Amino acid sequence: MRAQRTSESLGKQMHKLWSDPAYRERMRKAHLGYKHTPEAKAKMTAALHERYKTDPHARQKAAKGGRQPRSPEYWEANRKRLAKLNATPKHIEANRRAHLGKKRSPETREKIRQKRLRQRLPVKMTSIERALMEQFRKRRLKFEMHKTMFGRFQPDFVFESVKLIVQADGDYWHRVRKDRRGEGDARFNEMARKGGWTVWRFAESEIEQHPEACGRAVARFIRSH
Repeated sequence: MRAQRTSESLGKQMHKLWSDPAYRERMRKAHLGYKHTPEAKAKMTAALHERYKTDPHARQKAAKGGRQPRSPEYWEANRKRLAKLNATPKHIEANRRAHLGKKRSPETREKIRQKRLRQRLPVKMTSIERALMEQFRKRRLKFEMHKTMFGRFQPDFVFESVKLIVQADGDYWHRVRKDRRGEGDARFNEMARKGGWTVWRFAESEIEQHPEACGRAVARFIRSH
């Protein structure tokens, strides 16, 4: 009985220690790069085998392949927690610094590219995209937004039936800072042209001042083709 109380007391004490981030960091640094001897590894293996023999929960976990399946509620709560964490400027900056200068293999880059293409970005429309969308819908034009094209681009509006692409270009990135976006815009225009597509680009100031005219121009093009 006394041994059981001692074990429980020790367990609570260790739980309290490991709940402290500073303690976990000290232990991480203390064991960083540490290599166990073959004898130590054999002892740890024997201890785990003994645990599986005596602990029903450990046996059940091992029989199912280690990690237990998580419930949908768990993943939803975890998603919300990470979304809240990732939104803080401190975390964004820390994540940026952690990946600064990191080199990835061609296979990894291809996986990231494929995953990125399965996403529809941006998640939130810009004001000029919304203005054009309202004009197109008012005229009952059929279009698709942010469709993946040519293996890497997601243009703003795609009118598949007449092979027309409409881009809503912000003045800052596509006019003032053309050095950052100009090359990509030119590359996209060339790929679209070779594929038989027509590309129209409306500037931010043009959309804000004359949204009706932009909508009418696109409607005339579609009806004439």
